Amino acid sequence: MQPENIKKIAFINFGGIGDEILFAPVIEEVAKHLPRAHTTLFLEDRSRAVKELLAGVDTVKELDIQGQSRLKTFFQLWRRLRGKYFDVVISSGSSPFIPILLFLSGIPVRVGFKTGATSRQFLTVEAPLAPKHDRKGYAASMYFALARSFLEWLLKEQYTPAQPVLPHLKELPLEDLMWAKGILKPDEPEKKILLHPGVSAISVQKNILKSWPPESWAELAQKLTEEGHKVYLVGGPDDKQAVEQIMAHLPQGLPRLTNLYGQTRNLRQLAALVQESDLLLCVDSSPMHLAVGYQKPLVAMFGPTDEKKLLPLDDPRFQAVSVSGLNCRPCLWDVRNDCCDKPICLNVPVEAMLNAVHRALTLPSHQT
Repeated sequence: MQPENIKKIAFINFGGIGDEILFAPVIEEVAKHLPRAHTTLFLEDRSRAVKELLAGVDTVKELDIQGQSRLKTFFQLWRRLRGKYFDVVISSGSSPFIPILLFLSGIPVRVGFKTGATSRQFLTVEAPLAPKHDRKGYAASMYFALARSFLEWLLKEQYTPAQPVLPHLKELPLEDLMWAKGILKPDEPEKKILLHPGVSAISVQKNILKSWPPESWAELAQKLTEEGHKVYLVGGPDDKQAVEQIMAHLPQGLPRLTNLYGQTRNLRQLAALVQESDLLLCVDSSPMHLAVGYQKPLVAMFGPTDEKKLLPLDDPRFQAVSVSGLNCRPCLWDVRNDCCDKPICLNVPVEAMLNAVHRALTLPSHQT
């Protein structure tokens, strides 16, 4: 197949908003080499808001798969793919059923991860994938093997992408940026620090605990305001309880602290606040990936998940803070699929977060 013959490309990546941002470099790179091809991204319904931020995506198809069996999900996706006449399909995921699904879709060029006999038999292009217990490094780089393998196959030559592999999200509409500027007033001398404490409700329902205690957030926020910084508390619909608990631990009328909960109407406005701020404080959640996508400094608190896979830690703009000396972490996804009964990994000292904030705020201006 010649590049000029590729008219329609399907991308498949299920997960939350953060997963879609980690997958974004795959779409961006393929679209850059095939600018005339129409691209369609198949994602979960819960991640629909991210479609306005992803570069290189022409159409988004949403699937409501929460609570469904894998077989029903695959059948639903097969029906969506079949008859759309895509020339190429590029799918993440390591299930051995994915190559079979792609083959049954009738799409001529099928790109996925190398997972064994089914990928050898049913995929056109296999991308390398380390075994689950041996996957190291930033997840965006892992996903990017799909783009690299496909482009090497298509162009018939060794392909070397620009380094490092980072997501680059779309430029935001001027109205959203002006709205954020009106709130944060970036021309004023104080540092503007966003504090986003929450995680998705689905994570909590699945006993995937990644949040910091509200009293710790409150102590950190108060210390930062006492240092002269402006702190803005933000959150989405899932974060109402977390924000209320933090506010309950803070003195009323605390100078330099503003509660913005409920004022962001969509993901674009949250992204605009991230882009116009000096620093984002958060846990392992979708706002963290937003900051990376807009190359804004952040400090993220990590508990059971692996910061080495979720942040490009060779970049000083992106800092992870965790409890040191715990042999049991990180455990989530590699060792277990939910949190233990005593998640001591969430007890990150406030002083450790504060020190990371100080490091982030002293970055040279060209790195921010």
